Amino acid sequence: MTWLMLAILILTILMLLIGTLSIPLGFLLIALSVGALVYIVFRTLYIHYYAFKRLQRLGGTWAGYLRHVSGLSARTGNSCFIFLNKDKNLVVDDRQNQITIKNDKILRIAVMEAAIITKINDREIADLMGMEAHPALHAMRSWLVRNPGAKRQFMMLLYIDGYYNEDAQLNNELVFFSDLEGKGHIKELLRQPAIAVKALYVPKGTKIEELFPGHGQESNRRKIRIVPETNKIMKSKDGSDGNTTSFTPL
Repeated sequence: MTWLMLAILILTILMLLIGTLSIPLGFLLIALSVGALVYIVFRTLYIHYYAFKRLQRLGGTWAGYLRHVSGLSARTGNSCFIFLNKDKNLVVDDRQNQITIKNDKILRIAVMEAAIITKINDREIADLMGMEAHPALHAMRSWLVRNPGAKRQFMMLLYIDGYYNEDAQLNNELVFFSDLEGKGHIKELLRQPAIAVKALYVPKGTKIEELFPGHGQESNRRKIRIVPETNKIMKSKDGSDGNTTSFTPL
């Protein structure tokens, strides 16, 4: 959106200079473009400011801004902040309601490109998440159809076991978040030791045959482990040592 507004602004100015655009229409386009850019900058600054202040109050180590897609039985909005607080619990905050998901209730966190999710069925997603039940993911798939741009971004999947409070009831539920706006900083979350031991990372560009290899093929699933003393990614203990890679900062 930002690049589109900048392109419109620059093209409008150039067309005014060479005389191929009427002055009233040119000034209207300039005003609209500048207004949109001001709104984008203000919104971005507000998101960073809110995340910074809230993270300070929680004493946390990570914050992300994601789009809630499906699976959370609570009054969350479309977009929400997610924090990792000092107790290593995830806090979902839509600025009106707050839900705390305790770390011991999180069985697995997976991060993968949404395009991959559209190519595998519900049973295969359940296998990736280590679920015994067969989830029905119609809401998530419908959301991806309505938001095709999200297919190029990462999605974060949370497998939560037996969680309940006054705002949410999650019984072996699968929760989906999308990094639609690119403000999720999901890779930084996977660097956190309390999260890394439960994380599954599928890099962009992974093919289905790599994710679910046939006989004689090698899986491209990435298990992440972190040594707390050195804060470095270490090799997995489950036999996928050769597939473990470190993350570059966002």
